[in-house]
Amino acid sequence: MRARRFRIQAPTLIAILCVIFLASTATVAQIAKPERPAVERGKVTFRESCAACHGEGGRGNGPASEAMKRRPTNLTTLAKQKGVFQASDVEASIKGTSPVVAHGSPGMMVWGALFLADANGNQAKADARVSDLVAFIESIQVK
Repeated sequence: MRARRFRIQAPTLIAILCVIFLASTATVAQIAKPERPAVERGKVTFRESCAACHGEGGRGNGPASEAMKRRPTNLTTLAKQKGVFQASDVEASIKGTSPVVAHGSPGMMVWGALFLADANGNQAKADARVSDLVAFIESIQVK
């Protein structure tokens, strides 16, 4: 019995190699594509939820701040005021778990509860959003 030789024509071979190449680069692109960093995700959340009061740069000068009795906190100076950026304090303020002030309530909305509702009760997703927001606020601290 004689063995048959299988010959692939050049255009067919080129087409096959192109398909393999394109498939492999698409897979590599999906694997190598990093998730947006926490600071970038936090920046988006900040713009959506915080900038109206705290301003785009976090200085407490947002468009809604003029109508408020008490000016929103300048978030860019938190580390300077305390000597170090205290992420846990910022997180507690966002979540609404910081101690209530003696006369009245904290001046900020409880975003943690809103983030939880937005995540359909998924605590991990809500916490991740808060963490991203804290990372962004840390990134805008003045030196």
